[in-house]
Amino acid sequence: MGFFRFIWRNALRNKRRTGLTVLSIGFSLFLLTALITFMDILMHPMLQDESALRLIVMRNTSLADDMPLAYREKIRRVPNVERVSVLQWYNGVYKDPDFIFPNFAVDADQIFDIITEQKIDPAQEAAFVAARTGAVASQALVKRFGWKIGDTITLQGTIYPADLELKILGIFSDPIHQESMYFHYEYMSEALGGYGRASSFSVKVKDAASVPKVSQAIDALFRSSPAETKTETEKAFVLGFISMLGNIQMIIGSVAGVVVFTMLLVSVSTMAMTVRERLREVAILKTIGYTQHTILALVIGEAVLISSLGTGVGLLLAKSLTFADMNRITQGFIPIFAPTAGTYAAAVASGLVIGLLAGFLPARQAVNLTITAAMRRLD
Repeated sequence: MGFFRFIWRNALRNKRRTGLTVLSIGFSLFLLTALITFMDILMHPMLQDESALRLIVMRNTSLADDMPLAYREKIRRVPNVERVSVLQWYNGVYKDPDFIFPNFAVDADQIFDIITEQKIDPAQEAAFVAARTGAVASQALVKRFGWKIGDTITLQGTIYPADLELKILGIFSDPIHQESMYFHYEYMSEALGGYGRASSFSVKVKDAASVPKVSQAIDALFRSSPAETKTETEKAFVLGFISMLGNIQMIIGSVAGVVVFTMLLVSVSTMAMTVRERLREVAILKTIGYTQHTILALVIGEAVLISSLGTGVGLLLAKSLTFADMNRITQGFIPIFAPTAGTYAAAVASGLVIGLLAGFLPARQAVNLTITAAMRRLD
């Protein structure tokens, strides 16, 4: 019987145990892949190169605290500021209260000159700018709800006590596939009885070299005012928002470490039980001339085979999750589930380590037993 066939036959001798071990390793590595992917998405938000020229201005106390709308004109007069728009998170819902998508009250004539990676037909943009109750939505959002240009929808207020009747006048493309919507700030303000406040402003700077100077100039402009500001790049703003969840890297890293370590203990226990049941065979193999290294290789090979099958199951489960609607499942927090090659490599490496250690530790103890000692243990 060949070496590899011997390993395969041994692995299938107890099909139930092998199957459960493969599934345990598979689900553990699937969880590891998912955790690493989520951490990578959170720590490296999907932003385009154009975002390097954008700043977000908010209150230095909290994003929940708003600022006077008059700040918009003062920011516009800061040197090297090219465009400014209100960016008011409305948090409205459409029909399904369990699905919250990003919807913002903005300056309609400014927003697409600031977020330039979002593309819209010029005629649709002009119609949106001209209509007080007009709205534009991303392609992904339009596809989800089956909207078409000309449809009238009701956006129900959750934070703000007003429902907005909006007419879809344009559809824009979004390279990060975000399901989002824009409508007129003036319309929202009127619906609220003259709001006159803003939670944040989106600012486009003329060039990258001016970004630090503009950021400092804006904050200096409102220093010692009743509503001091905090201005930062769009990427820093997104990362700061994520940091409110806590130390994501430590939390996810700890969970991932516990998952791998627990699976290692389970695998070692399974292989130890397997080797203990085969002490008679180990003694026979030694008697007929098999070396310790050969026996060690047979046991480790069996453990690596089982862990490899489990790794395959885990990778297939992770791949299947790429077809899930993560944007809906996570309420827009994670647009898509797309593990990187490095994440898959980490899962494969973890599976290999589990197999090697799970096989080596019990096999080492078995091969060190003498033939007499092995037979006595059976007695």
